[in-house]
Amino acid sequence: MELFTINRYTAVKPEEVGKNEEAILQQILLKVEKRKRKKSTVELLGLEATQEKKKTLVNDIISKDESKSQTKDIKTAEESDADNDKDIDPIADEARDFEATHFQVLGEDVDKSKPKKVNMVLPSWLAYPTIISTTIAPKSETASDESAINKLTYLAPHIRHSLKEMQFTRLFPVQTAVIPWLLEAQAKPPPFRPRDICVSAPTGSGKTLAFAIPVVQLLANRVERKIRALVVLPVAELALQVFKVFKKLCEKTDLTVCLLSKKFPFAQEQEKLVEFYKGHYYSKVDIVVTTPGRLVDHLHATKGFCLKALRFLVIDEADRIMDAVFQNWLYHLDEHVRTTSDQLLSGRAAPLCIRELESSYASQPHKLLFSATLSQDPEKLQNLRLFQPKLFTSVLANLSEMQEKFVDATNSEEQKSEQLKRGEFIGKYTTPAELSECYCITENRIKPLSLFALINENEWTKFLCFTNSAESSSRLSFVLKSLFKEDLVIRELSASITPKERANVLSQFARGRVHGLVCSDALARGIDIPDVDVVISYDLPRHVKTYIHRIGRTARAGSPGTAITMLTQKELQQFNHILGEVGKILSKEISVKTNYEAEYAKQYTLALQDLRKKIEQDKRLQLMRKERVKDNAKLAAKDPSKMSVMEKLQLQASTQVGDMEQGRKENQIQENNVKNKLVKRKKFNASAGKTKEIQK
Repeated sequence: MELFTINRYTAVKPEEVGKNEEAILQQILLKVEKRKRKKSTVELLGLEATQEKKKTLVNDIISKDESKSQTKDIKTAEESDADNDKDIDPIADEARDFEATHFQVLGEDVDKSKPKKVNMVLPSWLAYPTIISTTIAPKSETASDESAINKLTYLAPHIRHSLKEMQFTRLFPVQTAVIPWLLEAQAKPPPFRPRDICVSAPTGSGKTLAFAIPVVQLLANRVERKIRALVVLPVAELALQVFKVFKKLCEKTDLTVCLLSKKFPFAQEQEKLVEFYKGHYYSKVDIVVTTPGRLVDHLHATKGFCLKALRFLVIDEADRIMDAVFQNWLYHLDEHVRTTSDQLLSGRAAPLCIRELESSYASQPHKLLFSATLSQDPEKLQNLRLFQPKLFTSVLANLSEMQEKFVDATNSEEQKSEQLKRGEFIGKYTTPAELSECYCITENRIKPLSLFALINENEWTKFLCFTNSAESSSRLSFVLKSLFKEDLVIRELSASITPKERANVLSQFARGRVHGLVCSDALARGIDIPDVDVVISYDLPRHVKTYIHRIGRTARAGSPGTAITMLTQKELQQFNHILGEVGKILSKEISVKTNYEAEYAKQYTLALQDLRKKIEQDKRLQLMRKERVKDNAKLAAKDPSKMSVMEKLQLQASTQVGDMEQGRKENQIQENNVKNKLVKRKKFNASAGKTKEIQK
């Protein structure tokens, strides 16, 4: 840079300035020549090394030693030259300083060797969890005896009695690990605050009872009625399911449970929650089961709804609730429950002083997070500010094989053992041990027909079929109905139908009146339907989480189940890549044995033609409805005195059409109920006839 300096304020003569510039140029040229020499020597050494590698192993070792000694001599010679020219060549001195600080000099040769892989460093509570078994069914009689409810002394008598009424004879691995730990943590004296927990276990492993039993047992001896437990779930159907479990457990106690969801009127829920007496509001419930949106509504609109006495905050399906969609409810909960400078959830770090521990002991609730696909990303868990968290997680069945596959081969033996110890593959999305997973290769043009063939060949009478959208589920259900006709009852379950219809369809499916449900991913989380034979993923799941929650509808509570994914040849590679991210491999393939394409070709083409007609009719009806809504809005805005006779008649006709549509819907529901009753009678008469024959 000395070439570009301008000596404005010095009294140096122009001749001396020219001489200085020539000297600097000569120094730079010398430096360039030195660099060229250095590069040529390095290239020669590289060529020699490659030639020597091709020789035998003994010669290779000797040549390596010689090359090392040569490089050392060259480096010492270059360093001595640089030391001699220290006063003359300042640019070389600066370059040496750059090399000492390990900065990359632009223009020089960069080492093209593969950089070392940076391994993810997890916090200690995530890296070293408490491991839970995925096998729900007992391996031996001794194991079943150990987990038998009669022999568990830490459970209260009323809890044991209610569990027997629910037809439970033993606890599952998740429950045996979590319940005693929670009861012991809550039994510690006041300065010792219980650690928050995160539980990641497969679907159908009994996570609901794992948090319901300790909450009911610890709150059973309360004196004053206040809201002491809040259970937050993402979906109304799942909230109803958890509410039923709590209600059953609280039957032998004085505790009351309340469900808050959009299925019930808001004013009715307010009456259940709070009572106003002599100028004060009193809570009428002890445990609240709710969805995030409904909770925020009551926090702002219900007077006397107080959560300051909260002892337990349970978040089920925590990975979904922690997403950006539901993130706002945490802020509203913080604002509502803030009593001191420290907030409920987003408070400061754990205090070290005993006085601060005693003061914050009762101000913050015990947080319990449960999910089948719990995130290991600490950034997502940061919003909850968990207090010294503890992780309970299940282990993959092929953990050792996957670790050997994914551990970096370049690491040394010590690094490999440390990597395996830290448990970086523990807590990945696991599935029950009783579940068998397989895939079926088909073509897009005959995909519904191959699904029909699979159901017929295997004689499945209770199955779930998942699609990626409500439209595709309605279309697939229409095609299957036309193919099965009266052999099997197929229904649609998606966001396109009303919540009442959804509840009705689910109850019919649980009772066995409906054989197959074609549904979107709205049902894929947490809904417990007993004795499902098989779960079929008709469309390729977009993410591994959706796949885990889909297949979790079968093989629940230790019963066996099957999961099938229907794929084209192109989708197979993509599906393997999705599963490879969490170390899962599907090797079992199922195929259609008979030639159904030729047998049912006419029926299939007729079904597709009817489907096209139905889609066109639906589009026309939607356009007609939109136009009607616009016209009705315009007519409603007008004054009746200024309306013409035609406009008044049109308004009356629109109201009559609306009444007619409602009447039709009610008639359809009544017809379905009558059909179900007739089916019941036929079954009863058939069974009665059989018993008479046996008696004869």
